[in-house]
Amino acid sequence: MRKLFLILAAVTALAVAGPAGAATTKTVNIFGSTFSPKSAAITEGDTITWVNRDNANHQILDDKGQFVSAILRPRQTFSFTFNAAGTYTYKDELNRKLRGTIVVKGLPPTLTLAATSQFVVFGDKVTLSGAVSNHKSGEQVTIYYQPYPQPNLIQLATVLTGTDGAYSYIVTPQIATNYQATWKGAYATPTSVQVQPRLTIGRNNGWILHAYGGRTFAGRAVQFQRLNTATGQWVTLKKALLNAKSSTKFTLKLPKGMNQLRVSMSVNQAGAGFLGAISPVVKWRQLT
Repeated sequence: MRKLFLILAAVTALAVAGPAGAATTKTVNIFGSTFSPKSAAITEGDTITWVNRDNANHQILDDKGQFVSAILRPRQTFSFTFNAAGTYTYKDELNRKLRGTIVVKGLPPTLTLAATSQFVVFGDKVTLSGAVSNHKSGEQVTIYYQPYPQPNLIQLATVLTGTDGAYSYIVTPQIATNYQATWKGAYATPTSVQVQPRLTIGRNNGWILHAYGGRTFAGRAVQFQRLNTATGQWVTLKKALLNAKSSTKFTLKLPKGMNQLRVSMSVNQAGAGFLGAISPVVKWRQLT
C-alpha cells in the first residue's frame, strides 16, 4: 500500500504556476509643480493613491472621465483601483499644467482544472472542467494526460472555451492517470484520477468471475464472498486465481435460500496503478 501511494504521488508531482500576486497600492504625490512619479506602472487590480503634499488644493481628473476626485485639500488623498489594462492619462483640473500617466498591465493568464471524480471504476467516464482567467469564449485550452507509469505528459486534446471562459472534456481513464491543462503559457494545478478494476460475477454451469482493466490480471487473486446476515460480515467462500483472460470459473454450492454475493480484489493483487476493488452485490437464491 505504501509503495502504491508513493507511485501515485510521483505521478502528480508536476510543476505548476503559482497564484497571481496580490493586488498592491502605489502612491503618487501631488506637488505644486508636478506629480511624483509622473508616470506609474501597475498591474490590473492594483490601486493608485494620490496624496496632496502641496499647500494648495488639487483635483485629479482622467482625460476620458473614467475617474475623478473631489477637491483635495492639503494632506487629503484620493484612491482609484484599475480593473482594466490600458494607458490612462490624467491632469490636475485646478492646474492643467500638471499631467500624469498610469500604465496598467493585464494580469498574467491563469486557469483551473478539476475532475468530477477522483476515483472511478474501469470504464467509467470522468469530466474534466475549468475556466480561463479572462472569461472569454473561443480560447484554446490544451489538455494533457499521463497514465501510470508513463514518465511524460502526452497531449490529449485542444478544446475551446465557452460562456465565461469555461471548458470541459470527457475522459475514460484506463489506469491511474494525471491530467494537466495549459493556456497561453499558464498551467493549471494538475488533477489525478485513480482507477479500480471492474469486477463482475456471472453464472453458466458454475460461477464466473471477471476483472476488467487496461491490462491483463492473469495470475492475480480474487475472493468470492458471501454476506453473513447474522453478523453483517463478508465471508470468503473461495479464493481463485484469474487466467490469461482475467477470469476464472468454478463450481460451488451455496447455502439454501437467498445469498448476497460479491467478488473483491485487494490493492496488492490489483497491482501498481490500480486501487483495490469490490464488485456490485449479486443476489442468488439457492433452491436446494
